[in-house]
Amino acid sequence: MSIIKRAVSITAVGAAATGAILAAGAGTASAVTPISGQGYNGVVLTHEETVVAAQLGAGNLINLAYGDNWMVDLPANSVWNTGTGWTPVTGQQFLEEAASHPRGNVGLAVTDPAVHGKPFFAMSGGW
Repeated sequence: MSIIKRAVSITAVGAAATGAILAAGAGTASAVTPISGQGYNGVVLTHEETVVAAQLGAGNLINLAYGDNWMVDLPANSVWNTGTGWTPVTGQQFLEEAASHPRGNVGLAVTDPAVHGKPFFAMSGGW
């Protein structure tokens, strides 16, 4: 019984944190691009939205909600890309690095772990 409650509460916290991340990056003149597919829903932020999300510390919510239980896809030239399939990057470091590049942006998605293995996926690029 407690396992089910814990899973439900983790999912609720994760959904709330993801919503906060997405809202933080949205800004007033939002151009957030929604994405969805089999087992995932999320958004791609513009560079400007990525900068705002980083400035607000929204990446900390990724770790608050998911700890280390999330996936990230980093460009080959990312300072956090170890080339080993594992990275020590935190959610905030992930956002800050993308924001530091002139065209850097991020995509964020809540995923079905049964389909994708983890409950959250983030990717960065544009540089």
